[in-house]
Amino acid sequence: MSLQVRCFNRGQIEALSKALGDYMTGSEITKLLCQCEIEDNSNQSTKWRRLDYSFIERQNQDQSPNAILRFVKEALQPVLFMNEKEKYEEFRIDVNQVLLTAGLEVQRDGSLKFTTVATTIDEVKRRTQNLERSLRQRNVHECVLKYCKEELLQENYFHAVFEAAKSLSDRIREMTSLSSDGYKLFDEAFKINSPYLAINKLQTSSEQNQQNGLHQMLSGITSMVRNVTAHEPKIKWIINENDAVDILCTISFLHKQLDQCIIVPHFNP
Repeated sequence: MSLQVRCFNRGQIEALSKALGDYMTGSEITKLLCQCEIEDNSNQSTKWRRLDYSFIERQNQDQSPNAILRFVKEALQPVLFMNEKEKYEEFRIDVNQVLLTAGLEVQRDGSLKFTTVATTIDEVKRRTQNLERSLRQRNVHECVLKYCKEELLQENYFHAVFEAAKSLSDRIREMTSLSSDGYKLFDEAFKINSPYLAINKLQTSSEQNQQNGLHQMLSGITSMVRNVTAHEPKIKWIINENDAVDILCTISFLHKQLDQCIIVPHFNP
């Protein structure tokens, strides 16, 4: 580890040991302690107590938490969880609840990075658990997470819904090569007579209604979220966690509808 980090305090080491012990087997702990060159002389049978003792001893010896951070990084290699994505996310989130109090966090790719120190329990919970976990449990479209990953991490609901709403227009422009925005973009992309995107064959009135419905939903979410958040001061636009989840799930649904759309070629004369 090359990060220059202050030593963990006893409470942080205990909490980190418990988080790791909850997800790792005894044999995995033994193997990784050896791999990270951390002596395992605690004579403890409880997993977290083994880690707690070993971590404290090694940090005192080095006057540095780098060996502990190496252990964390090795334990949270994504390749170890190829068929257990949900377990990996739960593990990463629980470890980050401790690391955030030291100004660190494990990214989705398993890397460690500096971040703003979390100073209260409420802040730790907001930044690691509620919104992101709720969205992943609902199988939210990756495009939503892609466009507001940083906002989700900071639990900034105002910016999360704004960036996610923008992602719809961004994606439609990418699919169609159109350059307009907002209502004009949706009008051009989904017009019945000469669409750039079609949700179906558009042959029956029901099929055309479905196309119009998608058009109207895109316009509606833009009107409610993008136009308001772009022009109203942040203090006037209060979005709680439940509202954010509802809005982001709606945007996710629209992205899934775009997944089903047929791109209709347009040739300029």
